[in-house]
Amino acid sequence: MSYKIERILVPVDFSETSEFAIYTAAAMAMLFKSELSFIHVVKHNESSPAALNDVSVPVKTDLVEQANIKLHDLQNKIKVYSGIQANILVTTGNVQKGIRKYAESEQASLIIMGTHGISGYQEYFIGSNAQRVVTLSSIPVLTLRKEKDILGFKNILMAFDNSLYSRTKVNLAIEIADVYGANVHILGVLDSKDKVEKNKFNVKVNQVEGLIRARNLHCEVEVIFGDNIAKAAMAYAEEHKCDLMVINTGHESKITGIFLGAFAQQVVNHSTIPVLSIKPSETNYSGSGSGSNSGSAI
Repeated sequence: MSYKIERILVPVDFSETSEFAIYTAAAMAMLFKSELSFIHVVKHNESSPAALNDVSVPVKTDLVEQANIKLHDLQNKIKVYSGIQANILVTTGNVQKGIRKYAESEQASLIIMGTHGISGYQEYFIGSNAQRVVTLSSIPVLTLRKEKDILGFKNILMAFDNSLYSRTKVNLAIEIADVYGANVHILGVLDSKDKVEKNKFNVKVNQVEGLIRARNLHCEVEVIFGDNIAKAAMAYAEEHKCDLMVINTGHESKITGIFLGAFAQQVVNHSTIPVLSIKPSETNYSGSGSGSNSGSAI
């Protein structure tokens, strides 16, 4: 079953990075024929629409008005750029909760957010809040930075360890690769030299490769031994000039309670290329689950 990108939501804070996210979303919406929406959440203690600090003052009406003016301006720019009339919303309250609530009410297929990762900008709107949205959202989230002016994808990386993987992750990566005409790279990172585990792992990798080749997409496969899938994936992405990484954000496990696996978090925080994060449900897994990194699968 394919994954359809029918509605795309972009949280906006009026920074250069979030504007880049808007144009990336518009380009994707044109290709997928998707609806497009922009949201700005004015925090209760926000002092300006692009708040760079936490000045403890109540929300003022003029802040909402200013944000509406800015969103309408972006709406007009995107209409000229893409021909798409984006929906816009300015609301108040908790930023990440506001984003998730609107995404769920609009039945968004994908959230696209700019991020600065972990740095001196950590308290910036699209730094800390992007990570919170990725952690809690049941909807796939594409996070990206402004380092590279990339509006499309030509080399997509899916990295797997020897824990369970999500078919949603595979299906969404395949849909994006198909629309963009991209190559798909499969990186298998095995942390055990046990022959039985290795055989199970190869079966999983072969299954994923088969799904990709069934869509007549070019696929490259590499299996390595390692104990940190995040570092291995980022190194591979740099070496092979990948421009999108698709990851699981950890098992939604009643036993472990893990929602954003340690390795997945490492990738979201430090990757210089766009990262598409997917939080699958327990019923949407395939493959073996006996690896030591179960719960932090990428």
